[in-house]
Amino acid sequence: MQLQHSHHALENTFRYSLQQELFELQIKTKNTLPSKKIPDTAYNDTLFLLEIMYNTGIPIPNINRTNHGSISLQWHTEDGAAIMELCGDGLVVYNAYSDEDSKDDGACLLSDSAALDELLGSLRCIY
Repeated sequence: MQLQHSHHALENTFRYSLQQELFELQIKTKNTLPSKKIPDTAYNDTLFLLEIMYNTGIPIPNINRTNHGSISLQWHTEDGAAIMELCGDGLVVYNAYSDEDSKDDGACLLSDSAALDELLGSLRCIY
């Protein structure tokens, strides 16, 4: 029972730290042009996706904003990188590449669990 309790506490700490990071990103972009402002739904979608990643063992990415008003999640390895972008419309766009000129890309809706699992499977292969 203690193990379950400590896992739950770790999950709450993880969720809180992600919420803080997304909140800070939101504050930084508060005064941007309306056309480049990140919609609130993009923050919600990002938190939802990051929780799924956390539960499946995918490392936490660098979280940034893009110039066109979306949230970018980036992972960098010694031989490549992967990028996911969330605009707040429920869509996840994914691109990955390696030094070996290997590319992988795709897109899916967060609500399509089968397609999302396939997309995350591609990301898991990098790690």
